[in-house]
Amino acid sequence: MSLPQIEADLLLKMPKTFGEKIDVIDFPRVQAFQAEHTLEGVGSREQFILDLERGNLKRARLKFQTRARKIIILARIDIEGRPHRNPPDAPHRPNERFTGVHIHLYREGFADRVAFLPADIPSFAEPTDGSEVSWLVAFLRFCNVQPVPPIQEGI
Repeated sequence: MSLPQIEADLLLKMPKTFGEKIDVIDFPRVQAFQAEHTLEGVGSREQFILDLERGNLKRARLKFQTRARKIIILARIDIEGRPHRNPPDAPHRPNERFTGVHIHLYREGFADRVAFLPADIPSFAEPTDGSEVSWLVAFLRFCNVQPVPPIQEGI
């Protein structure tokens, strides 16, 4: 399934709230975890999924992503993920290799395979302290999640 770019952009910018009552987001610091939260579009019938994941093998690897219509990844941030390249015909930084923190955005014809550096996206407010929780808050704000609940770092 694919979306026209204009529709994907509108879905990403749409204000979203947590579908379930959530007082705090649990965020383990060192152990592997996966969490899935339902988000609802404000003033619409759109539903979204927020995925939070820390890998098993390389504990530093983090992935936060927002999906629309269950399968379309609108935005994903990879922190210490596996290095990879943008497609050679990508509309942004073609064939460039990405390491470290980068953001994948839905691009029509490419799905979520096109990566951007945080500085490449004017509407993304890169955290100044670089902590994992700060990256999560920045990502939630970028995806227009309102309000951003408190985040509880666990062991």
